[in-house]
Amino acid sequence: MYNVIKVKAAEIFPVVQEILKNENSRVSIIITGNSMLPFLREGIDSVELVKPDFAKLRKLDIVLIQRKNGVYILHRVYKKKKDCFYMVGDNQVFIEGPLYPDQLIGVVDTIIRNGKRIPSRSFPLILLAGIWVFALPVRRLLWKVSHKARYVIKKLSYIRSRH
Repeated sequence: MYNVIKVKAAEIFPVVQEILKNENSRVSIIITGNSMLPFLREGIDSVELVKPDFAKLRKLDIVLIQRKNGVYILHRVYKKKKDCFYMVGDNQVFIEGPLYPDQLIGVVDTIIRNGKRIPSRSFPLILLAGIWVFALPVRRLLWKVSHKARYVIKKLSYIRSRH
């Protein structure tokens, strides 16, 4: 059995970065924040990071980077160019970049959900992520419709339960 210790990202990610410099090393982290919803859920999902290889980096990969201001971010690759890449959170509409190979800390190899290990490049995940990235221009509208639909359903359920 493992003990889970909560540590701030700024304290742990330099250690993660050092570990991932070694070939075949893996580091598991629990997701914090909501920027990767609906694909990664805070406090529920974990990911396993592996050593990054910029040459093998692909669109839709989930990567851990360090911004120039020192902040660490786990987001999805939106576009890759010869010497840089751009990324976006699944719950965001702002595309960040250009980002450079020296900012890459790790690449998500496996998603762990309810004890089940899911390869991050599995066909169903990549298909859904591809659709979601394609929908980037209308994400705000999709979220608004989704939230409004949930609100209406909740209200209807409440009205029915009173009658």
